[in-house]
Amino acid sequence: MNRAMERDRRPTPLARRAAWLKLRAGRVRDLMLSGRARSELWTRWRHGAAVHQDVSLSFPDRYAALFRLTQRLLAGRSAPRILSYGCAAGEEVVSLRGYFPEAVLVGAEINPVLLRACRRLPADPQRHFVKSTPERIAAHGPYDAIFAMAVFTRRPHEVEARGMHNIAAHYPFAHFAAGIRLLAEQLAPGGLLIVEHALYRVEDAIADLPLEPVMIAGNARAKHARFDRDGNRIEPNPQISRIFRRR
Repeated sequence: MNRAMERDRRPTPLARRAAWLKLRAGRVRDLMLSGRARSELWTRWRHGAAVHQDVSLSFPDRYAALFRLTQRLLAGRSAPRILSYGCAAGEEVVSLRGYFPEAVLVGAEINPVLLRACRRLPADPQRHFVKSTPERIAAHGPYDAIFAMAVFTRRPHEVEARGMHNIAAHYPFAHFAAGIRLLAEQLAPGGLLIVEHALYRVEDAIADLPLEPVMIAGNARAKHARFDRDGNRIEPNPQISRIFRRR
């Protein structure tokens, strides 16, 4: 598909406005009916710009293909230590146990309501849930794998509904890059960082980090929009890597 055809398929300003209003109406409904939605609003208010993603959508086995791929890549490591960064109500951590039965699993979450939900899950002596701070994450590391599957993507539905072509004010690249650096520092040598959804490319944040893409089947076109270091939308959606190894 050429660029002219890509432009023709973009929603019109009126369509974007309608989508934005629908999104806002749905959010108001959620706040009225859902304690989880209210906890997301509180987290946004309490932590402000320090939060990457304040919407906690998750469900069991959401990233089965990447879980299986990581399972193969870690096959030589006994009892790997694995971090689920931004673990929501624990859905991902519970799913990972099925792929890594001997692993030490750590879920890190900043939303206190969701963290309490994690801690109410059936007991697992090889599983820990912690408040998402650098100190508490580091206390359980270093990690053989870190999953940050949908953390580095601040309210992507809002980005699309509002037709944003520059997100520098909405979600600065420097904040994204600092998050990637934090996780890279928590990896053991040869450890893996796995990222699916992000508004920026991980490749643009690792020039001075000991991370390199793992050139395997996880490499494909981004499912959603990506933006460059200056916050400008990349069109069409670029090819990206999803798994990175610490050298």
